[in-house]
Amino acid sequence: MTNRPPRFQISRNNPEKGSGGRSIPPGSVPGAATPPTGPGSEEMTREKVLARFIRLCSAVFSTPVPQEAAALTVNRISELVRVDRAVLVRTKGKNPILAVTGGGGAAQDSVFADAVETVRRRFRERPEAVVVPAVPDQGKEAAPYLQKIQQAMGGTRILWLPLWLSRDADVPAKYALWLERWHNRPWDKADIELLQHAALFLGHGLNRSRPETRTRKRFTKAAVILALLIFLALPVTSSVTAPSRVVPDRPHHIFAPMEGILKELYVRPGQWVEKGDILFRYDSRVLDKRLDEAFRNVSVAKAKFLRLEGAAHRDPEARAELPVAELEVERAEADVQFFANQQKRADVRTAEPGVVVLDDPDSLIGAAIQTGQAVMSVADPSQTKVRIMVPAGDVGFLKKGARVSIRLDSDPLNSHPAVITRVGFEVKLSENQVPSVLAEAIWVGDSPEVQPGQKGASKVYGPSTVMAMQILRKPLIALRSVTGL
Repeated sequence: MTNRPPRFQISRNNPEKGSGGRSIPPGSVPGAATPPTGPGSEEMTREKVLARFIRLCSAVFSTPVPQEAAALTVNRISELVRVDRAVLVRTKGKNPILAVTGGGGAAQDSVFADAVETVRRRFRERPEAVVVPAVPDQGKEAAPYLQKIQQAMGGTRILWLPLWLSRDADVPAKYALWLERWHNRPWDKADIELLQHAALFLGHGLNRSRPETRTRKRFTKAAVILALLIFLALPVTSSVTAPSRVVPDRPHHIFAPMEGILKELYVRPGQWVEKGDILFRYDSRVLDKRLDEAFRNVSVAKAKFLRLEGAAHRDPEARAELPVAELEVERAEADVQFFANQQKRADVRTAEPGVVVLDDPDSLIGAAIQTGQAVMSVADPSQTKVRIMVPAGDVGFLKKGARVSIRLDSDPLNSHPAVITRVGFEVKLSENQVPSVLAEAIWVGDSPEVQPGQKGASKVYGPSTVMAMQILRKPLIALRSVTGL
């Protein structure tokens, strides 16, 4: 039998000092409330904490589907204690990340997911909450991704909170919460005790069985089925229609060479540029100032070196300081060289000729860009491909090598043949806000004279089927969604 965390209690004694040194009124819980939102905000009383606790647990238990319970847990856990980001994690199995604060998706193969997996392997057997210790520099090879997450956001403190189901050690927790506090804000003992108290209720709320929707079966009339049998049995080639867009094939991406402010943009979308043309320029005022300071430091270092060199033959102390002064001169000259090189990189040029591909040029001017950020692309307009956003319900038709017929909005009467070359896995929202999967196709034969950015409709052909499946497939999907059949 494993000792579970102690029950959470609220002090009824006189005011005490919290972890931050401020006075805590009687009946309040240090760290158990969301931070004050403005001047005059008061600490939450124990009645408010209890009310929020009950509301959260009641909402989790009343959700009809597990996904809603998971999203509600990570989005409302901050009502109990201060949390900058919460992640619901599956303690076993693949794809551990189930939900993230705000509803945003987290890729299961990202740096953050690798950090979550590191903590999950280390603490999955622990029944109690634990503050994840910081990864030291000498141990970063064992957990490089976790160290990167802990150093982000001005220092991230991570609390691993198993959502336990029973005091029996043989009943392991199926879920755990990864809770973050940024800017090195610590986890107080009272916060941890409150969260451990809530973990039991949240764990049962996420694991409880939810009734499935039951609907009636609907039958069509026998006479109509018999009359349509011959027509519906005709063999046809299955197909699905999806929106598409012409994009450059293998464009040359322009990445930011350093951090800074983009001062001037010299190109516009669709403009032709030659190799070596300036695309944009950084604001170099800070670099100019640092370069001037570096030149002054060189002058000062050289003057000191010459003074010590002249006095070295008669002054032992000057002779001893001479090597240090020489190193200072070399360091100052290296700074000059570094800032001079940075100043040269303020003008970003293209290494390939082509057409500029840029969505919103006005948003770049004056924007702060980070090193390695993709700013724009330069593409050959004669080399294009097609991106097709196929609705998630029609993904079964997507196979490499499938035939595609593309009709562009600029020329709806003519079709262009293409073939599927790549099928994505992640579901994203299309421009029409429809959950879709991205597929790419290349032209068959010579590429048509089309410009990147043109939109149209693509018909993707699948295997042979019968007319009944081709006509009734989507109505059956809609009927199943409505009735639950």
